[in-house]
Amino acid sequence: MNITSFENSNSSSSTPSRIYSAPLDIVPALRLRYQILLPIFIVFGIVANTLTFLVTTRPKLKSLHYNVYIQALSLLDLMGFIMRLPMVFDDEYCGYSDYTMAIYMTHFGWLLVNYLRAISSYVLMFLSFDRFTGIWLPDTFRNIKGTEVGKKRLIPTAIWVFLTAYIPWACFLTAKQNDHHDQWIVSYSISREQVSSTWFWVFKHYSTLAVTGFPSFCILGLNIGIVIGLLMKNYYKRITILGEDRTAKKRFYHTIAVLILNLSYAACCFPYLVTMMYIKRGTCYSKSTYSQETVLCLLESLSSLWSILNMVIFFLLNRDYKIELKSI
Repeated sequence: MNITSFENSNSSSSTPSRIYSAPLDIVPALRLRYQILLPIFIVFGIVANTLTFLVTTRPKLKSLHYNVYIQALSLLDLMGFIMRLPMVFDDEYCGYSDYTMAIYMTHFGWLLVNYLRAISSYVLMFLSFDRFTGIWLPDTFRNIKGTEVGKKRLIPTAIWVFLTAYIPWACFLTAKQNDHHDQWIVSYSISREQVSSTWFWVFKHYSTLAVTGFPSFCILGLNIGIVIGLLMKNYYKRITILGEDRTAKKRFYHTIAVLILNLSYAACCFPYLVTMMYIKRGTCYSKSTYSQETVLCLLESLSSLWSILNMVIFFLLNRDYKIELKSI
């Protein structure tokens, strides 16, 4: 379920009057997504991100500047997979008979999962900024302390997005009963006129910019700068090949890991986030099709796969991670 699924839903104050269910031709795609693929990604995602978080919080690594970002990424992805767990048991997809599930899918569910993914994009943005600074402004980079990353960047950003994007959307949606009092559906809590108003249009586009647009454009620009810096600052490659400086070698591999991480994010996550922001599926998938839901299933699977593969990338390119993992 996503914040655009209710674009054409009943947004007036009246109570829905019909029985709501997903179209029969859509159900196979939904079942593939929720009951087959999602449990697999949840299991591997929880294991991979738990191990990464345990490794990066080891005494030897937990205070290192680079690892603070990896801790944040693994924790956000871990929380995202945990938040997906109730969705495995959602075999109604729409028109919930259980009020608890209706409330969860209204105010939490994909809404919270997408919020966590948005914070992950900001983590990548700050990580890219530090790699950019380390290449072009090394003296400035040395003054950045790992303990300040969370306090001055990650926590304020998470609070800002939470208060200006997630909380408003959670308030604009509500669970309503139909006339038969045997189903709950997710609908707007504001009137149809307000949904069509200018201020709501502005808010929707602001939330899109805050969640995906701004960090994505920053990531693109910073990584272009990183690539140019690597090409111009040949001493990184020279020192790495000769093996004269282990610190420089470690920074070089960190930079490569950041580039791979951001490239995989652009390929796996960005298409899914943009699609979920603008696609129109109607009430209970009434305006959707089997092919559209299948594409969404594949995009969401790529997004989940990214949350697992990025942890693998860290271990492949970081010798210290391998050592700490063996000790665990």
